[in-house]
Amino acid sequence: MRVVVIGSSGFIGTNLVEYLNSRQLDVVACDIREPVKRFEGVNYHKVTGDEAEYYGNVIEAGDYVVLLRWKGVSVSAIKNQQELFRSNIVENVLLIDLCVKRKAGKIVFASSGGAVYGNKDVLPISEREDVRPISEYGVQKLMIEEYLGFISRTSGIPTLCLRIANPFGPYQPAFSGQGIIATFLASCLQGKSVEIWGDGNCLRDYLYVDDLCECVCRCLLEDIGEGVYNIGSGIGTSILQICEAISEVTGAELRRTMRAAYATQVKDNVLDSTKIKEQIGWECRISMAEGIARMCDCWNGRGFLK
Repeated sequence: MRVVVIGSSGFIGTNLVEYLNSRQLDVVACDIREPVKRFEGVNYHKVTGDEAEYYGNVIEAGDYVVLLRWKGVSVSAIKNQQELFRSNIVENVLLIDLCVKRKAGKIVFASSGGAVYGNKDVLPISEREDVRPISEYGVQKLMIEEYLGFISRTSGIPTLCLRIANPFGPYQPAFSGQGIIATFLASCLQGKSVEIWGDGNCLRDYLYVDDLCECVCRCLLEDIGEGVYNIGSGIGTSILQICEAISEVTGAELRRTMRAAYATQVKDNVLDSTKIKEQIGWECRISMAEGIARMCDCWNGRGFLK
């Protein structure tokens, strides 16, 4: 089976390419960026020019496509939204349409388990809850989810939208504006102070990236119903608890500066992943402490690289 990973040079993409390749799958890695690390046996493509035109020469009938490409983060400035809309909506729709034309075997989309739901009073959040995003990032993720649902109904191609919690692990860049554990751990290792937006008590759902890669791989290989799935640990962890976990693993104090919360910040978010467990038996296995320890093991002074 051939798996085309679109957006393969990012944090999740690099880990997923490595994971799928280690399972002897035929992996095609595509990105506009150079890969962080190349793995023997992987067919790499650096996308140039018009993306849809380029992928027309890459995607073949029967390919399983993992759509990771995305521009911007959940706190992207409003002034960038026109550019982000073109990239995240227009370009992704063109890519999805190309998958239909090429008769792809399955499409798996990396959605957001935090941004699409918005603020909820009851935790954990299941897929049955209303989606009420409070950021453009969440709105755009939801738009692609809806389009993929339409594609499933009209083309017969199975599509899965994985509402992923907050992954962390190797290859995650620190100080990039996304990935609080990587930034806080790197800050601690470098003796820097960190900024905490809000009171530090808001809860988030975190999962180690190897658990996520296992889930994506099983979604590709196993018989699973179409639709949306939460992918998380089901455990709520506060920012202050992350600081404590990092200090415990490293044996060093993590200095903090408190800042006011930003307007699009979701208050608390913990995912109910019962649905995916019932479908394929998947659940998180790696604890936060173990995951942070693994990140320390592959720290090279600049970032988390294996």
